[in-house]
Amino acid sequence: MRFVLAAVLGLSAGAVQAGGPVAVAAEPEVAAPAAAPAGWDWTGFYAGVSAVSGSFSDSSIDYDTSGFGIHAGYLRDFGRAVVGGELSFSKGDYGDLAPASDWDATRVKLIGGYDAGRLLPYAFVGMTKYDLNQTPAFSDTMVNYGIGARLALGQGGKFVAGIEYLVENKDNFDGTGVKVKNSEIALRLDYRF
Repeated sequence: MRFVLAAVLGLSAGAVQAGGPVAVAAEPEVAAPAAAPAGWDWTGFYAGVSAVSGSFSDSSIDYDTSGFGIHAGYLRDFGRAVVGGELSFSKGDYGDLAPASDWDATRVKLIGGYDAGRLLPYAFVGMTKYDLNQTPAFSDTMVNYGIGARLALGQGGKFVAGIEYLVENKDNFDGTGVKVKNSEIALRLDYRF
């Protein structure tokens, strides 16, 4: 009898445990992965203006220069590498000379840079037609080269601020036998189309 009673109690205790409420753990919600921010793309046409300050030296004298310029170009972004070209025209004067002595320069540049997001550090090389507008006037073609950096401004990045350092050299400027060197720093503001 005891055996039967123990068996009944054992079965009823098991039934109570099995029939009781069982808490089921809710499955954790899986959050969708955050979308990666879109990479900055420098591809496209641009145009802008610049303010120029520099130094022009011949075989014996250095002259301070200043002026303004306009430029337009195209860049193509290949991921981290950015390449492009630019055409520019600058005009200015020599601070140490008479007001009638001024200069103008038409430049073509080949640009290569690094896409660092909204920042574009770059280097360039190209050709310049440089005119000394004095009496007598002199004109010659020189190689130009330098470095620069551009920073896209605002949410859409349509405006770009920049700084550029340019150097030009010529050993025999316009057949005069005079060695000249021109160096400029330009502050730039571009609009991207």
